[in-house]
Amino acid sequence: AVPAARAQNANPPAEATQSAEVNQPAQVSQAAGAWHINLHTVSHHFSERQHGKKWNEENLGLGINYAFPSNLSLQAGFHRPGKPLSTYATGEYTPLTWGNLHSGVYAGLRTNYTRPVMAAAGALVRWQGERYSVTVRAAPKTCGQCSAFIALEFGWKL
Repeated sequence: AVPAARAQNANPPAEATQSAEVNQPAQVSQAAGAWHINLHTVSHHFSERQHGKKWNEENLGLGINYAFPSNLSLQAGFHRPGKPLSTYATGEYTPLTWGNLHSGVYAGLRTNYTRPVMAAAGALVRWQGERYSVTVRAAPKTCGQCSAFIALEFGWKL
């Protein structure tokens, strides 16, 4: 006969067989292979606009983002930097990760700024939670009539 103590060790409870990783808090990834809806909110421009005009700092709009199973994602949408409505399509590359913070660059095209179609590029930092994200984008001054800016957006995983 097998002693009772040895018999208990032969069939340990399920909790004892779980790896230590299961009980550790999971680091939130950028939800690769996931769709997100983004709400564009406010921005701050760093230079004066020509002819005494002010930059629109409330850039309300919506975007859709697809995160691939890597550090790449695509985003497209619209916002209102003024009149008329502006549309955009960008790619993002975020190779730098610190916990839930992801950092990298974006580049693509936007419409209805100083020209009908022009480049859009800059850097971004994103805090990515399980269902929500907060992104700060920064862009350099790229033309004489443009301004460097930072912008804030919120995201929701679908």
